[in-house]
Amino acid sequence: MRAIREALRVAYPFILVMALVDVVGQGFLSKSGFFFQIYHIGRWLPGIEFWQQGLQAVSIVVNGLVAVMVAFTTGHYLARTYHAEPLAVGMMSALAFLTLNVNYDTLGQGGHGNEGSQFLEVNLGPQGIFLAILVGLGVGWLASHLMQGLTTWWLHHRKKQLSWTGRIAWSLVVILSLTVATGYGVSWLVDGGINNLVYLALQTLSTNVGHDGWWIIAVTAISNGLWWLGLIGPISVAGNSSVTSLQNLAYAVQHGSGWGAPHPVTLHTLGDAYANFGGAGMTLALLIAIWIGSRQASYRRVANQTFLPNLLNLNEPTLLGLPVLFNPILLIPFVLAPAVSMLLAWAAIAWRLVPPIVYPVPRTTPGPLVGYLGTGGDWRALLLSLVCLSVSVLIYLPFVRLLNDEGDDDHAA
Repeated sequence: MRAIREALRVAYPFILVMALVDVVGQGFLSKSGFFFQIYHIGRWLPGIEFWQQGLQAVSIVVNGLVAVMVAFTTGHYLARTYHAEPLAVGMMSALAFLTLNVNYDTLGQGGHGNEGSQFLEVNLGPQGIFLAILVGLGVGWLASHLMQGLTTWWLHHRKKQLSWTGRIAWSLVVILSLTVATGYGVSWLVDGGINNLVYLALQTLSTNVGHDGWWIIAVTAISNGLWWLGLIGPISVAGNSSVTSLQNLAYAVQHGSGWGAPHPVTLHTLGDAYANFGGAGMTLALLIAIWIGSRQASYRRVANQTFLPNLLNLNEPTLLGLPVLFNPILLIPFVLAPAVSMLLAWAAIAWRLVPPIVYPVPRTTPGPLVGYLGTGGDWRALLLSLVCLSVSVLIYLPFVRLLNDEGDDDHAA
């Protein structure tokens, strides 16, 4: 667990920079951005395409390789616990992760898709963090034991020391042979590699979820639990463009409001509107709870650094910086806070206290404003959002205070 924590700590500054770049790129410079539309930035900012392309280049470099960093740092820190060669093992972990994400279709093998790219690039970003951690742990353990075993075997049978280069080279050959064989085999089963195989299996949970509030809450709870494991976004929320959302919008355009919309209870009207403040797990509430109840200087520092991205629903820095990922104390509120918020929203919509959201809002809209803007400016939706946020803060608060008992050491990045 310490190897994972240290790996996430090293990756955190890169993720933070990426998120701040995305705040500007997606929130201020993208045509679908919240602040772009509010302040009509496209009308008065000269050379907007230049700024967009520059920020996109930075985002591609950092965001596109973060999982490789995590694989390297996980293997590196695990090798240190075994008193092996940490830098060499870290490099082996990164290479092993890359071989699992080679696009074997470009080599004339495997399935059909992703033609032209040598790597499955989507798996190298935040979506690949879970696999990167597994690879780092596996390679870190195997390489450390291989090098120790090879040294002993060589000394016993050859009556001389195996060189430093020999220990690393033979271990690398074994590890790359295993990962290439695995990646090649998976390419015959599914396009997109091991990561995509896992994501496809998980996404079936959200297929035809319907309008059953309990099932919607359960699916969201499962999704948030998977986020806690580092499976970033395996279950997508319905969003503005789903069929039910478009039907609700058509109804609102015809009747002038969302009251009586045909689909009042959906993943979008519950999850997007009232259970996603800051991103998965209601992490905006977590930051507020840290400001109120945490005595850990490192937690408060991370909360300050990641507040702006969280406000625009970009919470990867918070997940890695505290970290929330693989933190058993934060698992319960990370799942419970969104579930309770959705339950409150479901009750309010069912009892006709608030209308469902029907109007599309930009993805980077601050979480507490989604319900207000999505209902066309209904103050009751804003009040419900504030209630959900307050309740979520109260859910997080005792767990944040429990983190104070971990000791005086800084545990966050």
